[in-house]
Amino acid sequence: MTTPPATYTLEALGFDPSWQGAAIRAAFTLDGTLDDFTLARVSAVHRTRCELLTCERGELVKLSAPLRPVENDYGEEEYPVVGDWVLAQPIPGTGGETHPSEHKLLVILPRRSYLTRPSATRESADQPVAANVDMLCIVEPCFPEPSIGRIERYTALAHASGVQVALIFTKGDLVTAEQLAGYRESLGSDVDAVLTVCTDNGYDPAPVAELVAGRTTAFLGRSGAGKSTLVNALLNPGVNPREDGSENQVQVTSAVRGTDGKGRHTTTSRQMIVLPGAGESGTDCFVAESSAGTVLIDTPGVRALAATSDSAAIDETFDDVSSYASACRYSDCSHSSEPGCAVQQALTAGVLNPERFERYRRMMAESARLRLRSQEREYRQSNRAFTKANKAGRRTLMSFKGRAN
Repeated sequence: MTTPPATYTLEALGFDPSWQGAAIRAAFTLDGTLDDFTLARVSAVHRTRCELLTCERGELVKLSAPLRPVENDYGEEEYPVVGDWVLAQPIPGTGGETHPSEHKLLVILPRRSYLTRPSATRESADQPVAANVDMLCIVEPCFPEPSIGRIERYTALAHASGVQVALIFTKGDLVTAEQLAGYRESLGSDVDAVLTVCTDNGYDPAPVAELVAGRTTAFLGRSGAGKSTLVNALLNPGVNPREDGSENQVQVTSAVRGTDGKGRHTTTSRQMIVLPGAGESGTDCFVAESSAGTVLIDTPGVRALAATSDSAAIDETFDDVSSYASACRYSDCSHSSEPGCAVQQALTAGVLNPERFERYRRMMAESARLRLRSQEREYRQSNRAFTKANKAGRRTLMSFKGRAN
């Protein structure tokens, strides 16, 4: 049975008194009051436009705005991302009786968190995932065998963004209870919470719903991990989210290959979805009252994931390795052959897993290369800007002298 429509307020989008104060200050900088603008949250970003969600008369209203850089809290211009709170105004001459007016984005409210993932290519910069996220849920299938390296990289991304991280194992019915217990013990030590969902009798969304209640949560994982299926289960408890053609499928899903369990890119863009709270009228009370303000962000599957450039986040993820590294004799110890290396001593004593240390070493080396590549990219951008300004100044000078250039 489909969940009846709820009565929505801005709190359903994650709004709270802190955002209220930020919005009032932003409106003041625009020489107006909050009543002069539309307060909305970015729910999707496309090539040329973005979608916004706001509340009017107890209903969620979807608005559209041209995608353009707008000013952030540092006075710099940047593009909005999914999860941003923005102030906007209707564009005169657009809209009608059946369609809302197009809106113009004016300002992005100060972000509480900013989740990005490094690109796996040499040329690209970090790719934004979402803003104002409270928790990152790593969705990892039990078949094929979970990748500890992928989980560690996702965990480091969460630490770099300052958000909590949880690990959700999907397809738990495809492995034995002993295998599942081993995965939870060996792969869940670096995260804040570990959950398992199974598909043999349809997803039971209650444990995950309790975990994400009252939070803005981003789901990340490889293609075919079951992120969209899980989102559908959260939106429609008691309904099998895998039924083909089901009217309850908010997010489109597809089957994975039976040979290796790999999936296709079914979700092609990041999308923010509001989960009705138990305290709102007309909703099923299958989670706690604090579920009001539960926002889910479904993301496309990730095939290749580079390490974060934040070395401190990697140290936090590998806290056992970094604790030994802090005891080394030399602060710049490479942990290879230096005398007094506490890491090598721990490896020799068998108290530090050599495979885990090797993954730490590779991630640190990759992180250093990413930082160097970023510095080179910033230098080239700065050099191009200087050259452009120099040419413009030269043309202006020549025009003053009456000479063409």
